[in-house]
Amino acid sequence: MKPATYHQPLRAENENEVYEIGDLLLDYLKQLGVKYIFGIPGGAIEPLYNAIARDSRRGGIKAIVARHETGAAFMCDGYYSNSGGILGVCCATTGPGTTNLITGCSSAFSNQIPLLFITAQRKLEDFGRGGFQDSSNSEMGVDTLGLFSRITNFNALVSHVNQFEQVLTSSIRRAFLSPKGPVHLTIPMDVFSAKSPVKKPSYDLSSICHSSILMDLEAVDELNTLLTSGYKVVFIVGDDCANAITEITEVATILNIYIVTTPHGKGLMSPYHPLHRGVLGFAGHQDALDVTRDPAVTHIVAIGARFGEWESNGWDKALLCEKLIHVASDSGFFNRTPMAKLHVLGDIKSIFNRTLDYLSETTLDEISVAQKKTGKA
Repeated sequence: MKPATYHQPLRAENENEVYEIGDLLLDYLKQLGVKYIFGIPGGAIEPLYNAIARDSRRGGIKAIVARHETGAAFMCDGYYSNSGGILGVCCATTGPGTTNLITGCSSAFSNQIPLLFITAQRKLEDFGRGGFQDSSNSEMGVDTLGLFSRITNFNALVSHVNQFEQVLTSSIRRAFLSPKGPVHLTIPMDVFSAKSPVKKPSYDLSSICHSSILMDLEAVDELNTLLTSGYKVVFIVGDDCANAITEITEVATILNIYIVTTPHGKGLMSPYHPLHRGVLGFAGHQDALDVTRDPAVTHIVAIGARFGEWESNGWDKALLCEKLIHVASDSGFFNRTPMAKLHVLGDIKSIFNRTLDYLSETTLDEISVAQKKTGKA
Protein backbone atom coordinates (compact mmCIF):
# COMPACT_ATOMS: atom_id res chain seq x y z
CA MET A 1 0.00 0.00 0.00
CA LYS A 2 1.32 3.39 -0.96
CA PRO A 3 1.71 5.95 1.83
CA ALA A 4 -0.87 8.73 1.92
CA THR A 5 -0.01 11.82 -0.07
CA TYR A 6 -0.53 15.20 1.59
CA HIS A 7 -0.96 18.24 -0.60
CA GLN A 8 0.69 21.52 0.31
CA PRO A 9 -1.72 24.42 0.96
CA LEU A 10 -2.49 26.48 -2.11
CA ARG A 11 -0.64 29.77 -2.16
CA ALA A 12 0.13 32.53 -4.62
CA GLU A 13 3.41 32.21 -6.51
CA ASN A 14 4.41 35.70 -5.39
CA GLU A 15 2.86 35.43 -1.93
CA ASN A 16 5.47 37.68 -0.32
CA GLU A 17 4.46 40.46 -2.70
CA VAL A 18 0.72 40.20 -1.97
CA TYR A 19 -0.44 42.96 0.38
CA GLU A 20 -4.17 43.50 0.41
CA ILE A 21 -6.47 45.28 2.84
CA GLY A 22 -6.78 42.02 4.77
CA ASP A 23 -3.00 41.92 5.23
CA LEU A 24 -2.99 45.54 6.41
CA LEU A 25 -5.71 44.70 8.94
CA LEU A 26 -3.62 41.86 10.37
CA ASP A 27 -0.56 44.08 10.71
CA TYR A 28 -2.63 46.54 12.73
CA LEU A 29 -3.98 43.78 14.96
CA LYS A 30 -0.46 42.49 15.62
CA GLN A 31 0.41 45.92 17.04
CA LEU A 32 -2.03 45.09 19.83
CA GLY A 33 -0.71 41.58 20.40
CA VAL A 34 -3.61 39.79 18.71
CA LYS A 35 -2.68 36.18 17.88
CA TYR A 36 -6.02 34.66 16.90
CA ILE A 37 -9.14 35.59 14.95
CA PHE A 38 -12.30 33.62 15.69
CA GLY A 39 -15.03 32.89 13.17
CA ILE A 40 -16.26 30.71 10.33
CA PRO A 41 -15.09 30.98 6.70
CA GLY A 42 -17.47 31.88 3.90
CA GLY A 43 -17.41 33.17 0.37
CA ALA A 44 -17.60 36.90 1.05
CA ILE A 45 -15.13 36.80 3.95
CA GLU A 46 -12.65 34.66 1.97
CA PRO A 47 -10.19 37.53 1.31
CA LEU A 48 -9.63 37.88 5.06
CA TYR A 49 -9.02 34.16 5.49
CA ASN A 50 -6.59 34.25 2.57
CA ALA A 51 -4.67 36.99 4.38
CA ILE A 52 -4.73 34.98 7.61
CA ALA A 53 -3.38 31.94 5.75
CA ARG A 54 -0.51 34.01 4.37
CA ASP A 55 0.26 35.49 7.77
CA SER A 56 -0.06 32.16 9.59
CA ARG A 57 2.51 30.56 7.29
CA ARG A 58 4.91 33.29 8.41
CA GLY A 59 4.21 32.52 12.06
CA GLY A 60 1.64 35.29 12.51
CA ILE A 61 -2.06 35.46 13.34
CA LYS A 62 -4.00 32.19 13.16
CA ALA A 63 -7.66 31.47 12.46
CA ILE A 64 -9.71 29.65 15.10
CA VAL A 65 -12.69 28.07 13.33
CA ALA A 66 -15.79 27.64 15.50
CA ARG A 67 -18.85 25.43 14.97
CA HIS A 68 -21.17 28.45 15.02
CA GLU A 69 -20.70 32.22 14.81
CA THR A 70 -22.36 32.76 18.18
CA GLY A 71 -19.80 30.41 19.73
CA ALA A 72 -17.03 32.30 17.92
CA ALA A 73 -18.25 35.57 19.45
CA PHE A 74 -18.16 34.14 22.97
CA MET A 75 -14.74 32.56 22.34
CA CYS A 76 -13.60 36.01 21.31
CA ASP A 77 -15.01 37.43 24.56
CA GLY A 78 -13.18 34.79 26.59
CA TYR A 79 -9.94 35.49 24.74
CA TYR A 80 -10.01 39.13 25.83
CA SER A 81 -10.60 38.21 29.47
CA ASN A 82 -7.99 35.44 29.64
CA SER A 83 -5.25 37.10 27.60
CA GLY A 84 -4.78 40.03 29.93
CA GLY A 85 -6.89 42.47 27.96
CA ILE A 86 -5.85 41.81 24.34
CA LEU A 87 -8.53 42.87 21.86
CA GLY A 88 -10.80 39.99 20.83
CA VAL A 89 -11.46 39.77 17.07
CA CYS A 90 -14.29 37.85 15.43
CA CYS A 91 -15.36 37.62 11.78
CA ALA A 92 -18.31 36.26 9.81
CA THR A 93 -19.55 36.11 6.27
CA THR A 94 -22.81 37.50 4.88
CA GLY A 95 -26.36 36.40 5.72
CA PRO A 96 -26.75 34.11 8.74
CA GLY A 97 -23.01 34.33 9.37
CA THR A 98 -23.52 37.97 10.32
CA THR A 99 -26.85 37.61 12.12
CA ASN A 100 -25.48 34.77 14.27
CA LEU A 101 -23.05 37.25 15.86
CA ILE A 102 -25.82 39.36 17.39
CA THR A 103 -26.17 37.48 20.69
CA GLY A 104 -22.42 37.47 21.38
CA CYS A 105 -22.11 41.11 20.43
CA SER A 106 -25.05 42.03 22.68
CA SER A 107 -23.41 40.24 25.60
CA ALA A 108 -20.13 42.07 25.03
CA PHE A 109 -21.96 45.39 24.83
CA SER A 110 -23.80 44.69 28.09
CA ASN A 111 -20.57 43.68 29.85
CA GLN A 112 -18.44 46.43 28.26
CA ILE A 113 -15.94 44.04 26.64
CA PRO A 114 -13.78 45.55 23.86
CA LEU A 115 -14.16 43.30 20.81
CA LEU A 116 -13.82 43.88 17.07
CA PHE A 117 -16.52 42.29 14.90
CA ILE A 118 -15.78 42.14 11.18
CA THR A 119 -18.54 41.16 8.77
CA ALA A 120 -18.50 40.81 5.02
CA GLN A 121 -20.63 42.34 2.27
CA ARG A 122 -21.29 41.55 -1.35
CA LYS A 123 -19.20 43.48 -3.86
CA LEU A 124 -20.02 47.19 -3.97
CA GLU A 125 -21.40 46.91 -7.50
CA ASP A 126 -23.94 44.35 -6.22
CA PHE A 127 -25.40 46.63 -3.53
CA GLY A 128 -29.14 47.13 -3.77
CA ARG A 129 -29.66 44.73 -6.66
CA GLY A 130 -31.31 41.99 -4.64
CA GLY A 131 -28.31 39.69 -4.73
CA PHE A 132 -27.99 36.56 -2.61
CA GLN A 133 -27.50 37.56 1.04
CA ASP A 134 -27.35 41.25 0.15
CA SER A 135 -27.04 43.05 3.49
CA SER A 136 -26.34 46.58 2.31
CA ASN A 137 -29.74 48.07 3.16
CA SER A 138 -33.20 47.20 4.44
CA GLU A 139 -34.92 47.85 1.11
CA MET A 140 -33.24 45.03 -0.80
CA GLY A 141 -32.04 42.77 2.00
CA VAL A 142 -30.87 42.84 5.60
CA ASP A 143 -29.42 46.09 6.96
CA THR A 144 -26.21 44.93 8.66
CA LEU A 145 -25.37 48.37 10.04
CA GLY A 146 -28.88 48.69 11.43
CA LEU A 147 -28.58 45.35 13.23
CA PHE A 148 -25.39 46.39 15.03
CA SER A 149 -26.27 50.04 15.63
CA ARG A 150 -27.69 49.59 19.15
CA ILE A 151 -25.16 47.04 20.44
CA THR A 152 -21.81 48.57 19.50
CA ASN A 153 -19.68 51.58 20.42
CA PHE A 154 -18.70 52.10 16.78
CA ASN A 155 -20.42 50.79 13.65
CA ALA A 156 -19.35 51.54 10.08
CA LEU A 157 -19.20 50.37 6.47
CA VAL A 158 -15.80 50.59 4.78
CA SER A 159 -16.71 51.59 1.24
CA HIS A 160 -13.24 52.46 -0.11
CA VAL A 161 -9.69 51.26 0.45
CA ASN A 162 -8.41 54.78 1.16
CA GLN A 163 -10.68 55.17 4.19
CA PHE A 164 -9.85 51.78 5.71
CA GLU A 165 -7.02 52.86 8.01
CA GLN A 166 -8.90 55.83 9.43
CA VAL A 167 -12.07 53.83 10.05
CA LEU A 168 -10.19 50.88 11.56
CA THR A 169 -8.10 52.95 13.95
CA SER A 170 -11.14 54.99 15.00
CA SER A 171 -13.13 51.85 15.72
CA ILE A 172 -10.44 50.11 17.76
CA ARG A 173 -9.75 53.25 19.77
CA ARG A 174 -13.47 53.50 20.54
CA ALA A 175 -13.50 49.88 21.72
CA PHE A 176 -11.09 50.76 24.53
CA LEU A 177 -12.50 54.15 25.50
CA SER A 178 -14.66 54.22 28.61
CA PRO A 179 -17.18 52.75 28.58
CA LYS A 180 -15.47 49.96 26.69
CA GLY A 181 -17.42 47.79 24.29
CA PRO A 182 -17.63 45.99 20.96
CA VAL A 183 -17.16 47.73 17.63
CA HIS A 184 -18.24 46.57 14.18
CA LEU A 185 -16.88 47.03 10.68
CA THR A 186 -18.64 45.62 7.62
CA ILE A 187 -16.44 45.37 4.53
CA PRO A 188 -17.43 44.55 0.92
CA MET A 189 -15.64 41.59 -0.60
CA ASP A 190 -13.94 43.64 -3.33
CA VAL A 191 -12.64 46.18 -0.80
CA PHE A 192 -11.21 43.38 1.36
CA SER A 193 -9.36 41.84 -1.57
CA ALA A 194 -8.14 45.15 -3.00
CA LYS A 195 -4.47 46.05 -3.03
CA SER A 196 -3.56 48.12 0.01
CA PRO A 197 -2.71 51.78 -0.78
CA VAL A 198 0.12 51.58 1.79
CA LYS A 199 2.82 48.97 2.35
CA LYS A 200 2.60 49.04 6.13
CA PRO A 201 0.40 50.60 8.83
CA SER A 202 0.49 54.39 8.98
CA TYR A 203 -0.57 54.61 12.64
CA ASP A 204 0.69 53.16 15.91
CA LEU A 205 -2.36 51.60 17.53
CA SER A 206 -0.53 50.80 20.75
CA SER A 207 -0.21 54.53 21.45
CA ILE A 208 -3.60 55.57 20.06
CA CYS A 209 -5.43 52.97 22.16
CA HIS A 210 -3.33 53.32 25.29
CA SER A 211 -5.45 53.64 28.39
CA SER A 212 -5.47 57.03 30.05
CA ILE A 213 -3.11 57.29 33.01
CA LEU A 214 -5.22 60.04 34.54
CA MET A 215 -6.44 59.23 38.02
CA ASP A 216 -7.75 60.84 41.15
CA LEU A 217 -4.38 61.06 42.90
CA GLU A 218 -5.85 62.17 46.23
CA ALA A 219 -8.20 59.16 46.29
CA VAL A 220 -5.43 56.78 45.21
CA ASP A 221 -3.15 58.03 47.96
CA GLU A 222 -5.98 57.60 50.49
CA LEU A 223 -6.49 54.04 49.24
CA ASN A 224 -2.77 53.29 49.62
CA THR A 225 -2.78 54.63 53.17
CA LEU A 226 -5.75 52.41 54.06
CA LEU A 227 -4.12 49.34 52.52
CA THR A 228 -0.97 49.78 54.60
CA SER A 229 -2.54 50.85 57.89
CA GLY A 230 -3.11 47.35 59.23
CA TYR A 231 -6.78 47.03 58.37
CA LYS A 232 -8.21 43.68 57.28
CA VAL A 233 -9.06 44.04 53.59
CA VAL A 234 -10.71 41.89 50.92
CA PHE A 235 -10.40 42.50 47.17
CA ILE A 236 -13.33 41.96 44.80
CA VAL A 237 -12.04 41.70 41.24
CA GLY A 238 -14.42 42.51 38.38
CA ASP A 239 -14.07 41.90 34.66
CA ASP A 240 -12.75 45.42 33.98
CA CYS A 241 -9.47 44.33 35.58
CA ALA A 242 -8.30 42.24 32.63
CA ASN A 243 -5.25 44.40 31.87
CA ALA A 244 -4.38 44.99 35.53
CA ILE A 245 -4.78 41.58 37.17
CA THR A 246 -1.01 41.07 37.46
CA GLU A 247 -0.55 44.29 39.43
CA ILE A 248 -3.63 43.64 41.59
CA THR A 249 -2.45 40.12 42.43
CA GLU A 250 1.02 41.41 43.29
CA VAL A 251 -0.42 43.97 45.70
CA ALA A 252 -2.64 41.31 47.28
CA THR A 253 0.33 38.96 47.66
CA ILE A 254 2.51 41.59 49.36
CA LEU A 255 -0.27 42.53 51.78
CA ASN A 256 -1.76 39.02 52.15
CA ILE A 257 -5.21 40.11 50.99
CA TYR A 258 -7.86 37.56 50.04
CA ILE A 259 -9.32 37.93 46.53
CA VAL A 260 -12.80 37.04 45.33
CA THR A 261 -14.09 37.66 41.83
CA THR A 262 -17.38 38.61 40.26
CA PRO A 263 -19.04 36.03 37.94
CA HIS A 264 -17.69 37.80 34.86
CA GLY A 265 -14.27 38.27 36.44
CA LYS A 266 -13.68 34.66 37.50
CA GLY A 267 -11.49 33.86 34.51
CA LEU A 268 -8.94 36.44 35.59
CA MET A 269 -7.77 34.55 38.70
CA SER A 270 -6.42 31.03 38.92
CA PRO A 271 -8.69 29.00 41.21
CA TYR A 272 -5.48 27.48 42.66
CA HIS A 273 -4.01 30.79 43.77
CA PRO A 274 -3.56 30.61 47.58
CA LEU A 275 -5.32 33.95 48.10
CA HIS A 276 -8.29 33.21 45.84
CA ARG A 277 -11.52 32.52 47.70
CA GLY A 278 -13.91 31.92 44.81
CA VAL A 279 -16.71 33.73 43.02
CA LEU A 280 -19.03 36.19 44.72
CA GLY A 281 -22.59 36.63 43.48
CA PHE A 282 -24.75 34.59 41.14
CA ALA A 283 -23.81 30.88 41.18
CA GLY A 284 -20.92 31.82 43.48
CA HIS A 285 -19.12 30.12 46.33
CA GLN A 286 -19.83 30.07 50.05
CA ASP A 287 -16.16 30.76 50.83
CA ALA A 288 -16.35 34.04 48.88
CA LEU A 289 -19.50 35.05 50.72
CA ASP A 290 -17.96 34.15 54.10
CA VAL A 291 -14.83 36.21 53.40
CA THR A 292 -16.75 39.37 52.55
CA ARG A 293 -19.09 38.94 55.53
CA ASP A 294 -16.30 38.29 58.04
CA PRO A 295 -16.89 40.76 60.91
CA ALA A 296 -13.14 41.30 61.15
CA VAL A 297 -13.04 42.73 57.60
CA THR A 298 -12.94 46.52 57.78
CA HIS A 299 -12.62 47.37 54.08
CA ILE A 300 -13.97 45.69 50.95
CA VAL A 301 -12.08 47.01 47.91
CA ALA A 302 -14.08 46.38 44.74
CA ILE A 303 -11.97 46.80 41.60
CA GLY A 304 -13.51 47.11 38.14
CA ALA A 305 -16.84 45.71 39.37
CA ARG A 306 -20.12 47.06 37.98
CA PHE A 307 -22.35 45.92 40.87
CA GLY A 308 -25.37 44.85 38.90
CA GLU A 309 -27.58 42.15 40.37
CA TRP A 310 -25.17 39.28 39.69
CA GLU A 311 -21.99 40.99 40.90
CA SER A 312 -23.61 42.32 44.08
CA ASN A 313 -25.17 39.02 45.10
CA GLY A 314 -28.64 40.45 44.53
CA TRP A 315 -27.74 43.92 45.82
CA ASP A 316 -26.64 42.45 49.14
CA LYS A 317 -26.65 45.19 51.78
CA ALA A 318 -23.90 43.38 53.67
CA LEU A 319 -21.72 44.08 50.65
CA LEU A 320 -23.05 47.46 49.51
CA CYS A 321 -22.23 49.21 52.76
CA GLU A 322 -19.91 51.77 54.30
CA LYS A 323 -17.03 49.25 54.26
CA LEU A 324 -16.90 49.47 50.49
CA ILE A 325 -14.13 51.17 48.52
CA HIS A 326 -14.90 51.22 44.79
CA VAL A 327 -12.07 51.46 42.25
CA ALA A 328 -13.15 51.93 38.62
CA SER A 329 -12.04 53.37 35.29
CA ASP A 330 -15.56 54.60 34.51
CA SER A 331 -17.30 57.03 36.87
CA GLY A 332 -20.62 55.55 35.73
CA PHE A 333 -19.84 52.50 37.89
CA PHE A 334 -20.14 54.71 40.97
CA ASN A 335 -23.83 55.35 40.35
CA ARG A 336 -24.54 51.98 41.95
CA THR A 337 -22.34 52.52 45.03
CA PRO A 338 -23.29 55.87 46.55
CA MET A 339 -22.80 54.37 50.01
CA ALA A 340 -19.11 53.60 49.43
CA LYS A 341 -16.57 55.03 51.84
CA LEU A 342 -14.28 55.98 48.96
CA HIS A 343 -14.50 56.18 45.16
CA VAL A 344 -11.20 55.87 43.29
CA LEU A 345 -11.40 56.86 39.62
CA GLY A 346 -8.70 56.19 37.06
CA ASP A 347 -7.02 53.64 34.83
CA ILE A 348 -6.88 50.54 37.03
CA LYS A 349 -3.47 49.37 35.87
CA SER A 350 -2.01 52.82 36.55
CA ILE A 351 -3.64 52.96 39.99
CA PHE A 352 -2.11 49.66 41.11
CA ASN A 353 1.26 50.49 39.62
CA ARG A 354 1.18 53.58 41.84
CA THR A 355 0.24 51.33 44.77
CA LEU A 356 3.21 49.06 44.03
CA ASP A 357 5.47 52.11 43.96
CA TYR A 358 4.03 53.17 47.32
CA LEU A 359 4.60 49.69 48.76
CA SER A 360 8.21 49.71 47.56
CA GLU A 361 8.72 52.82 49.67
CA THR A 362 6.88 51.37 52.67
CA THR A 363 8.79 48.60 54.42
CA LEU A 364 7.12 45.38 55.47
CA ASP A 365 8.18 46.15 59.05
CA GLU A 366 6.12 49.36 58.96
CA ILE A 367 3.10 47.44 57.67
CA SER A 368 3.58 44.79 60.37
CA VAL A 369 3.68 47.44 63.09
CA ALA A 370 0.47 48.98 61.71
CA GLN A 371 -1.21 45.57 61.74
CA LYS A 372 -0.26 44.98 65.34
CA LYS A 373 -1.62 48.39 66.37
CA THR A 374 -5.00 47.56 64.83
CA GLY A 375 -4.97 43.96 66.02
CA LYS A 376 -5.14 42.62 62.46
CA ALA A 377 -1.73 40.93 62.33
